[in-house]
Parts: sequence; structure tokens; C-alpha cells
Amino acid sequence: MLRYSIIKLEEVESTNAYALEFMPSFDDKTVIFTEKQTCGRGRYNRKWIGDDSSNLYMTIVLKPENKKTYPFSNLTQYLSVILCKVLEEDYNIIPSIKWPNDILAEGCKISGILAETYVKNTQIEGIALGLGLNVNLKKETLEKIDQKAISMSVLKDKNFEPSDILNKICNSFFENYNEFIQKGFEFIKNDYIKRCGFLGTNITIREENKQYYAKSIDNNGLLIVKDGLGNESKIITGDILC
Repeated sequence: MLRYSIIKLEEVESTNAYALEFMPSFDDKTVIFTEKQTCGRGRYNRKWIGDDSSNLYMTIVLKPENKKTYPFSNLTQYLSVILCKVLEEDYNIIPSIKWPNDILAEGCKISGILAETYVKNTQIEGIALGLGLNVNLKKETLEKIDQKAISMSVLKDKNFEPSDILNKICNSFFENYNEFIQKGFEFIKNDYIKRCGFLGTNITIREENKQYYAKSIDNNGLLIVKDGLGNESKIITGDILC
């Protein structure tokens, strides 16, 4: 039996910020969920734009016991695979992953994932694993975003119930969670790589403003690239521009 609890908020600035603020009071595997988020954020402090539509903003609170072997760096990649499978199997939406954890549909961003840690006395005491999914965002709102974005409702010309999507994501996430934390990235490697449409193409890494050839993903989830001289290197963290 899958064991997790859900806390639904009518409105909140950010589910991740809420989780971090009250982290000591939450049990492991607590899911915080809202349909309206007023000040969401992604990687590099980007704002996640919302409107009055019902969308999905969620944070999974995790408090691992064995921190020495816990795959902290691959959590967002694991969640990205889970979300892709839910979109494919339950909603007939074909997504792709832009390393490390953005989810695209028809080349436009449909979801972002952000993991933040709660640290006490230099020790990680908890993780806020957040996900924002464009469920019912309208086309006119999407056009205001400073990057190509899309929603489930635009793709399928219908509205969806965010709480239904939440339950599917949570069930899938926790069904395989224990195996993931035992095996790490290798547990999802094949599923992750087959959804990485950028592999085998030239990309630019924002932090270096340099073009590379995206060769592959290693067993730790790092991006293996080649420069113009054919030299290989591994990208630990970064943002793919194209």
C-alpha cells in the first residue's frame, strides 16, 4: 500500500517556499498541492506565471533516512520521468525532457521541476521537490511568458482536473520510489534518455555561452558533451538554451 499524505491549499505564493518554511512540522512523503500559486519560481529564480485557471503546483516533502547513499542530485530527473509517463499513458501527450528536468510538449515548456533542501546545523533535514504543470493555462496567458510554453488544455482542447493529475503523479512516484533511492539514476537511465530529444544535436549551455554537441547521459545523470575540437567533458549543472 502506498503511503503519503496530501495537504491542499486554496492559494499560496509558492508550494516550495511553504514546504521549506514549515518543514519541521511535515512528515516524510507529505505532498503540498494548490491550483493557484501567486509567486512560484523555478531554477535561477525564474518566476512561474499563473492565472485564475486551475493548474497544478505541488511539492513533495522528503526526509531520507540514509543521506549518505541518497540520490539527491537525481531526484528532479526521477520526477521528470514519472511526469512524462503520466502524460503519455493517461493523457496521450508526448513529452520530451530538456536536461536536466524541464518537460516540453511540441517543443514548448509544459512543466518545470525544482528541488530545494532544508538544512539545519549544516545537515540536510528535508527536501522540497516541487513541480509546476501547465494544466488549464489559456493561450493568451501562455503568450505572455518569456519562452515558448504550452498547457494540457491547449494541446487537447479541453480542461482537466488538477487533483486527478496529482494523484496519478503521486501514485507513480511512490510506487517506484524505494527502488529509485536504492539504485539511483541507473534505475531511470533508459527511460530518461529515450525522452531526451536534444541528444545528438548542437546545444548552447547558458552558463558558458558556448556551443557543444550533446553526446549522451552518463550513469550519474550528467550530460556528456563535445566541443568544436572533439574534446569530451561532463556538465554537472547548467541550462540548455537550444
